[in-house]
Amino acid sequence: MSAALLQDNKKCNELEDDRESCLHVLTWTALRLTNHTISNGHSSDFLRAFDEEYENEDGVKGGELKMGFLVSRKIPRMVKFDRLPHLDALIEELTEACAVRYEKPPSAVQLQALERAQAANIDPSIMSGLTAFNYQKRLDDLVAPSWLVDTFRRYLDEDPWPPSDEARGQLIGTVSNKKRAREQGKLEQRIPRMKSQRLSDASRMP
Repeated sequence: MSAALLQDNKKCNELEDDRESCLHVLTWTALRLTNHTISNGHSSDFLRAFDEEYENEDGVKGGELKMGFLVSRKIPRMVKFDRLPHLDALIEELTEACAVRYEKPPSAVQLQALERAQAANIDPSIMSGLTAFNYQKRLDDLVAPSWLVDTFRRYLDEDPWPPSDEARGQLIGTVSNKKRAREQGKLEQRIPRMKSQRLSDASRMP
């Protein structure tokens, strides 16, 4: 779930929330099932973002850690996946796009600079260096109908991906395990005659 939805219980789900959720699912799966530079137990420091919850007068909320990881680009900066540079690049590009939702909008001066560049018909490749242009492009990407699928296809079409890339479970802290087991228990209570069958940690999604 997106950080925006977790932070506001009254917010309606939008396309941008779905795109961000896709990034979180991809990141969580990669961290849990792929060798990377923070393997050997340190993954829990990052995975806790997907289990963050607290309660106030508005109910159960979360999303602060997810938002922080997006704005700081901490995961693509610090995590590199074993023999998977295309996965590194994909997560980095998706993070860059989704982070715009939580960044400070361009200033009046920056918007004016963009307007002058557009009025002068400056090539978009040059305008991409302008803060306001980059900010608006990322917002536009998040709502473009084919943007997410096209981005995934572009990276999937690149070579070489490892021919044999089996899942490799990474160690995870007990806090994350307990919360996921608790949430699964709540689900079983709400569904009549549901078999008491726990999903494996590797199969539970954020």
